[in-house]
Amino acid sequence: MIHRARLGFAVGAFFLALPLGAFAQIVVPPATEVPIPAKPSTDSTKAKADTIKAKADTIKAPFGRSFAPRTADIGPQYNWNREELFASGAYTVADLLERVPGATSFRSGWLASPKFVAMNGDLNRIKVFYDGIELDNLDPRTGSALDLTTVELWTLENVSIERFANDLRVHLRSWRVDKTDPYTRTDVYTGDEETNIYRGYYGKRFGSGAGLQLAGQQFSTRSARLGGGGDALSFMARVGIARKMWSVDAFAERRNASRVTQPTFGEGLSLQPFEGTHTLAYIRAGIGNPAGGPWLQAIAANMRLAESSPKESAAEAASRRILPDTADTTTKRIQYLLSAGFARGALRTSVTDRVRAFDGDVNHTPSARFELANNLGLIGLFGERSNASRRKRGDAVVRFTPLSFLALAGAMSVDIPDEQGSVQPGDSTSAISRQPPRTTSARVEAGVRLGGTWLLGGFITRDTAVLAPPMVFDTAYAYRFVGRRQGLYAGLRGRVFGDLNMDVLATRWDSAGFYQPRYQARSEVNLATRWLSRFPSGNFGLKAAVIHDYRSDVSFSTAAGVRRTNSSGIFSALLEIRILRGVASYQVHNMSGDLYQIVPDFYMPRSLGVYGIRWEFWN
Repeated sequence: MIHRARLGFAVGAFFLALPLGAFAQIVVPPATEVPIPAKPSTDSTKAKADTIKAKADTIKAPFGRSFAPRTADIGPQYNWNREELFASGAYTVADLLERVPGATSFRSGWLASPKFVAMNGDLNRIKVFYDGIELDNLDPRTGSALDLTTVELWTLENVSIERFANDLRVHLRSWRVDKTDPYTRTDVYTGDEETNIYRGYYGKRFGSGAGLQLAGQQFSTRSARLGGGGDALSFMARVGIARKMWSVDAFAERRNASRVTQPTFGEGLSLQPFEGTHTLAYIRAGIGNPAGGPWLQAIAANMRLAESSPKESAAEAASRRILPDTADTTTKRIQYLLSAGFARGALRTSVTDRVRAFDGDVNHTPSARFELANNLGLIGLFGERSNASRRKRGDAVVRFTPLSFLALAGAMSVDIPDEQGSVQPGDSTSAISRQPPRTTSARVEAGVRLGGTWLLGGFITRDTAVLAPPMVFDTAYAYRFVGRRQGLYAGLRGRVFGDLNMDVLATRWDSAGFYQPRYQARSEVNLATRWLSRFPSGNFGLKAAVIHDYRSDVSFSTAAGVRRTNSSGIFSALLEIRILRGVASYQVHNMSGDLYQIVPDFYMPRSLGVYGIRWEFWN
């Protein structure tokens, strides 16, 4: 681990040095780019034409992008562009999902710990799509749930969360460049728990439409008191060519990560050490633009996990209260994606066939989507059938805005297995190989706009479910079949006054449930301003936020009974200052230093601060 940390420092220093050598000849442009005037000429018409031509040549057609559905939320959408992502204070996808009603995150520690999100108490209701490729869980330690720590948030240019009645579909688009001017960027962070993060980016498009992108990140952290520290070295690369109506590109992302043992402070087992390499690579070809007109896209992707964790004999594992690990795990899945669609004005349609090949089997997941949207609202229909899980589902979302200050929204989902199960509520381990019967879930929501702020209220009903446990934290956690549950939520989201904003959401369920607090709330008040009266060029920006996260006690199902965590309320803060294209950032988590648990028997860090700088420029 020490060797990898030293390597990480070298890699970070290398990326940091990329832009520094060019400072003497770089002029950082203002936020709004202005074409460079042509040389003086007696022919003013010719000079103007040359200027326009030079400007047009600097922007090239973008590489292909995955289809991202419109969202039907009232008020601010759960959508972040690249700048908003890094200004959000989120380090993982789990940090973003915590802002959605009904979503609850679970983690045992800081950056290196596994992270999961349950939607309405169900860990299997989160699906993540990276450039259209569905990210399958390849690690048998985590059961059926995807560890969101393995999803590289720093590689993205956009995140969009699609809310169905009982599911969240997270659509991720990887970072792309479209300018012939070389792009470079360096991020450097440090902080408590010996946290160090280094990132470097380079991207350039050529006159032919070809492009090259390279990026890397190294992070390391160590907790002397609570354990569970680790490090990860990640790289991404893209090469390809894009013209006005077509594009072809190849993309690869590789993450080599390790985590040391995190001891338990209760009756459960300690979190096992881990070392392994995750790889995602694909080749994509596309015709047309999913945002307008007919389009067609084909992707061939390979996902691979190669584990090389330290081996533990049964006697050693017993003495350390961890599970023995005596064999390496290498898992690979091939995924092919063929999609086509049409978009024109208010209408968007698409059809997709997702083909998975693994363990000698080939499984198809065909789906279709229809959307109709205008100023009055949106109607979205989605249908899918999975040969692997032998289930088919249908989803409908709608938003109606009859007046500028009034909106109604709703969603309904129907999930039907090919064969009905006979499992009953209260069953635990016996439900592992069984499926719940046909389920119907729904959500209704209403909103009233008060100035720039939306006052929201909603109702959720979730049908019967087989709840998968976060078994990576302890194999004693068991599957549990539960009956229907209902909940209410309320929120206040949007601009309050001037540059002062608020994002408050609170949820209350009819009773306490497994992997779900009965009461949960996230409150954020932030000031986000560019102070244009003082800096009309737009070269200054400020964001200051205070966040409070509250959850009541949470129950975890075991074969022998129930384990619980106590309620917690944690304050955090964020400060970001932008000058030209440099951003200084400071975050502090758990400001009051409370001792609390999110997963039973694992204590979260006390007050933890991280600070650093992001600096990007075109040269």
